[in-house]
Amino acid sequence: MTLPAPLEQALAQVARSSSLLVATDFDGVLAPLVLDPLKSRPLPGTIESLQTLATLPRTHAAVVSGRDLATLTTLTGLADSEVTRIGSHGAETSADGAGAGDLGQPETQRLEALVTDLAALAAAHPGTTLEHKPAAVVLHTRGMEPGAAAAAEAAARELAERHTEVHVTRGKHVVEMSVVRADKGTALMAVRAAVGAHAVVYFGDDVTDEDVFTVLSATDVGVKVGDGATAATYRVAEPEQAAEALSLLTRIRQDV
Repeated sequence: MTLPAPLEQALAQVARSSSLLVATDFDGVLAPLVLDPLKSRPLPGTIESLQTLATLPRTHAAVVSGRDLATLTTLTGLADSEVTRIGSHGAETSADGAGAGDLGQPETQRLEALVTDLAALAAAHPGTTLEHKPAAVVLHTRGMEPGAAAAAEAAARELAERHTEVHVTRGKHVVEMSVVRADKGTALMAVRAAVGAHAVVYFGDDVTDEDVFTVLSATDVGVKVGDGATAATYRVAEPEQAAEALSLLTRIRQDV
């Protein structure tokens, strides 16, 4: 497998930064997309690359995901690692023990009402599934017939409009509704500031990863995995190429 030459050159340059943060989405990047989200597994070598990066001088690594922090930690096997985990689109992070689980009474009541309404919606749209997070509920339509999926997602968006203080995030075959506001870009930039990274490399495949790509600077490298419009400067076709790029970056950084 061959990486695009411009991407190889960009990785070779950014690997020599005085301080570096390497971060990546999980599903669709480290792990190919599968029908059952709980059966998702990272490609061989990807987690090892991140763990190696996190142990190098002036180098930091992170996994950023829409999954809740506990599930993300389990699927990556990074519970005792120096790799930062950011879950729930930035609402939870392993960096300082902060999470979305400690909701106030107003947020708890909004979440309970949301769960009730979404359960009824899911029952009315066979084939959908609900994923429950500490501060959010996610409607999944992966595997459904396109017309049925579109109808379910439209109904979810209409429902969200009635819950005026709920924040909606759309991704591939998902509509997530959260009672707290968070996004991957804000969360990752907070990690960048905390570790003092001069440059950031980020791999992402979903609409939600655009929140990262749009805040990267000229010294950073954003890599879109797969098709679709993007603010990322570079692109690879599939997760296997992202794994190759991550491995290449790790090897170069080790020699710096």
